[in-house]
Amino acid sequence: MKCNRCAYENADNALACGLCGEVLRAPAAPVPEYAEPPKKPSLFERPYLCLAIGLLAFPLAKLLWLPNYMFNFLTTLVHECGHAACAWLMGMPSIPSVSMAGGGVTMWQEQSKGLAVAVWIGIGALACAARRVKVPFVALCVVALVYPFVAFTKGKDVFAIFGGVLFEVGGAAACFTVCLGAKLERPFERPLYAVWGWWMLLNRMTEACLMLSDSAYRLERRVIQSGLAEGLTDDLAMVDLLLNVPAHRVLWFVLAIGALSLPISIGIARWMRRAE
Repeated sequence: MKCNRCAYENADNALACGLCGEVLRAPAAPVPEYAEPPKKPSLFERPYLCLAIGLLAFPLAKLLWLPNYMFNFLTTLVHECGHAACAWLMGMPSIPSVSMAGGGVTMWQEQSKGLAVAVWIGIGALACAARRVKVPFVALCVVALVYPFVAFTKGKDVFAIFGGVLFEVGGAAACFTVCLGAKLERPFERPLYAVWGWWMLLNRMTEACLMLSDSAYRLERRVIQSGLAEGLTDDLAMVDLLLNVPAHRVLWFVLAIGALSLPISIGIARWMRRAE
């Protein structure tokens, strides 16, 4: 290609003259990349919709035998594991038992002072390890300060008894958090987490409301009538015997911690999304 300005012979594909710099031809315009339109989120990628689906599916699952049996068994397992875990934290060895026919029971041994002291030291060690992270460090320090006032008093038995309810409510909060904030490889699992969360929460809160409104039902539940724990005392009656606190106050406390489950889950889920 000859330059019109200086007549210098350039290569055929040259854009400018190699001698004088004269522009020989304009560069080809870049081919615009094809931009795909943004995909609309699928049904299972809408967390709050999945949460609502779980709430609507809860009564349906109660009516069908297989989901009712499955979720009842899993919830009983969570409840009894809560008793056992909290008993171990208080230095009382324990093993949870759940019957396939329904119901469960957890018995714990007398407290081992050495085991309780080891747990206390472990909490202190965790606090030291987390000293650079403010929130866990403060939380563990508070637990370490409160621990001896619970573990070395009759509060240890109360904590072990409440462990069942705490694990149910905490399990519900964990399911809601996964439904609302976690990235799942299989999005269809999201409404399943929601159903199980509502199951654990509403089963416990419904029973508490029934006991508050019907004293005859509450008295009937003092001794368990069927299942693996038949003939044993109900958790509420055990707390009543230990603390000598009116049953309605304990039930209102259960409803209060249950009501906090969903708001706490929403807060954690939002924090998880911001942290991504």
